[in-house]
Amino acid sequence: MDFRWPLMLLALLAIPAIVAGYVLYRRRTARNAIPFSDVDVLVASAQGPRLRTYIPVTLAFASLAAFIVAAARPQADRAVPREQATIMLAIDVSGSMAADDVQPYRLRAAQDAALKFAEKVPRQYRIGLVSFSGSATTLLPPTTDRAAFRSAVETLQPEGATAIGEAIFASLEAMQSTQPNRDGKLDGARILLLSDGDNTTGRSTQSAVEAANELGVPIATVALGTQDGMLPNGRRVPPNPEALKAIADATGSSTYEATDAKGLSSVYEHMGSVIGTVKVKDEVTSIPAGIGVLLLLLAGVATWRFGSRFP
Repeated sequence: MDFRWPLMLLALLAIPAIVAGYVLYRRRTARNAIPFSDVDVLVASAQGPRLRTYIPVTLAFASLAAFIVAAARPQADRAVPREQATIMLAIDVSGSMAADDVQPYRLRAAQDAALKFAEKVPRQYRIGLVSFSGSATTLLPPTTDRAAFRSAVETLQPEGATAIGEAIFASLEAMQSTQPNRDGKLDGARILLLSDGDNTTGRSTQSAVEAANELGVPIATVALGTQDGMLPNGRRVPPNPEALKAIADATGSSTYEATDAKGLSSVYEHMGSVIGTVKVKDEVTSIPAGIGVLLLLLAGVATWRFGSRFP
């Protein structure tokens, strides 16, 4: 939460001073209220539930604080459905994606998760597909045609090296070809990159990240596989989540790790929900103002109930 007029909150500093002045005033008037030294009368006047006499004034000061907060015009973030978005799924199809530590094997689990993701996001969102191994190929430019997306996903086959940087460049180019820039940025554009390894060929991920940042495109990454991943020939192929995390962090996005098919599907479903909404700031002045009114009414009731005075 933040405030449109935060300087108004400085007025809250005056409340402790007012409270201190009020307490001192009450003590002085109490001493001057008995002009004679009758001890019995003094003791009698001190008896009874005196703390409750401060309830009305306490509520009044709390009400004042609430009104000051309202005057500062507080704002809170709220998630609302995004009207339009362009999403490129970049899926690793290198040879290591044939490892079966993620059942039935890594690439098939990634294909199934991608298909579920396409059903999760709103139908008006355009989704494209880039596959990458030793190079990157745009299999489908951004489109709302879900049947075409499913067909493209089903063509993926594991083979070759891992060119993550090339996959990012290919994704950016595909989005630029279908979406006009706004002040040099791609509005509502996202890349979801899934891989199980590090960049081994092609342009560097650093140069690709710089290009993505220039266009304002976050890159969410998913590291797929376990440290025990192994190919049929016995070669170990553990994932490299640190490399993928560096890409996501550098573009201000999120990174995930998935060690089984269910976890991967959950990650993609979550990303679909996140991409499908955008945060907007709503003014919530009515909340502290309403609290202030309620506290003021309670102060009035307490004054009537306990017979307290506001001298």
